[in-house]
Amino acid sequence: MGNLGRSGLVSPVLDGVFPDGHDTVLLNPAVTARQWRRWQILATVRPETVLKGLVSAIVVGLALVAGNGFAGKFILAAVVLIVVLAGWRAACTVREYRGLHEETPRTRLRSGEGRRSRDFADLGPETARLVRELLAGVDELHRTPARAWIDPALPGEAHRVVWQALCCLDRSRDARALAEELATDPDAGEDLVAAAREAVTTIDHGLREVAWHLHGCLLLTRAWEAKLRHTDLTHRTGHVLAALPGHDHLRRLAHAAEALPQNVFAHVTAARDLTQAGEFPWERPSAEWPRLTLVPPHRAIAPPGAGGPAGEGLS
Repeated sequence: MGNLGRSGLVSPVLDGVFPDGHDTVLLNPAVTARQWRRWQILATVRPETVLKGLVSAIVVGLALVAGNGFAGKFILAAVVLIVVLAGWRAACTVREYRGLHEETPRTRLRSGEGRRSRDFADLGPETARLVRELLAGVDELHRTPARAWIDPALPGEAHRVVWQALCCLDRSRDARALAEELATDPDAGEDLVAAAREAVTTIDHGLREVAWHLHGCLLLTRAWEAKLRHTDLTHRTGHVLAALPGHDHLRRLAHAAEALPQNVFAHVTAARDLTQAGEFPWERPSAEWPRLTLVPPHRAIAPPGAGGPAGEGLS
């Protein structure tokens, strides 16, 4: 199963790849994690693999019995070559398959081990939808973060109730077929038709009630999950904001930065006086100030069509 290895069978609702495609399975409550793993390991052992192993063992035995002659060595070498090629081919097949279905390895389901959602697709779209909702609800109850705060036995009880509901739904197939037959039979009495329809309606109503109550459990756990998320976000927000520098620290930084231009001004004006480089632009009349630009003078780019240097185009 896809989530079996990751969750350790935390949820009895598992995803798998079957001969007819992907599907979801609700395991039988009587199936333990150890039993399920053992059955899946045995399911991966194909009969042809066992047969090849027995044949190889027999051939190796014959080669050993044949002695050290050429025939014995030839048979032994052939068996080793076949085993190596078979192992290499199996490894390539497994690697290719895992690349296609990394999260959902192929699954084999024996009778009584579980019920697939696709098993009820023939009972109509409404029933199939309810079955999918039941399976999704059981899975969510087993995986919700709120599980640590609720009755530990509740997810298992929900699993058992849903399993029994699906068993009742499966047992209603004969009643559904009988109801359809009686509805089209002119010789059937109204009482028989009504009784068959009522039996089917009772099953469907019970299934909807189970789904409704399970949905109520999910609403409660989701509400508590929201509370847990809000508490976690509040704690994280307080922790992150507490690590930020305070207003006093930023004010001290701004005060320290305020002295930097004054320091530079004192040095450049002193250097100007020593070198007699002339007055700065801001010391001239405002009409003679250069046009303000965001590009530094040494990186200025001349406008298209300007004949002079790049710096002259901006002055």
